[in-house]
Amino acid sequence: MGEIILITGGARSGKSSFAESLLNTEEKISYIATNCSAQDDEMKKRVSLHQERRSKNWQTKEIFLGVADLIEQSQLSIHLLDCATMLTTNYFFHLMKKKFGEDFKVIDEKIAGLSENEKQVIEAEILNEWQSILTAVKNNSRQLVIVTNEVGLGIVPENDFSRWFRDVLGRVNQMIGKEADAAFLVVAGIPMKIK
Repeated sequence: MGEIILITGGARSGKSSFAESLLNTEEKISYIATNCSAQDDEMKKRVSLHQERRSKNWQTKEIFLGVADLIEQSQLSIHLLDCATMLTTNYFFHLMKKKFGEDFKVIDEKIAGLSENEKQVIEAEILNEWQSILTAVKNNSRQLVIVTNEVGLGIVPENDFSRWFRDVLGRVNQMIGKEADAAFLVVAGIPMKIK
């Protein structure tokens, strides 16, 4: 039976550093970096800082698709996924590109017009993807540490779509939290065990 550890907290709370510290005595780690599409200089710098901090012995995979397959097929039994929020966001836009094409202007227009039924279908696809990942961990006796953003503690988004997507991210976190064997909330660099 596998083990899932969830690490949540706000932006710059220290959650990634804490997740890495849980595994710093391990030499063979599969690090699943899900922010594969850093577009601006600030985000590229964030990615670079994560890369510099990471142990050189860890095997990094920069992916957001096929994570369940990676976990199932890996020779390594310990995985750190950073982060669930970026994986979910990237997966959402992957679904939008499949449905509407590569033009982000068109995607933005289509997103603005999504019906409640279409949103439910998209959310179900996202949750199914996460269920596949969690099942792969449990069925293959793997350990997976998942870093995620606690999205409901900040400003309420101004538009309907952003509020819906925030809620989807919250439901992903709930799904992971329910399946997790242990969970930590990191606030101001201080980890608190909550499960």
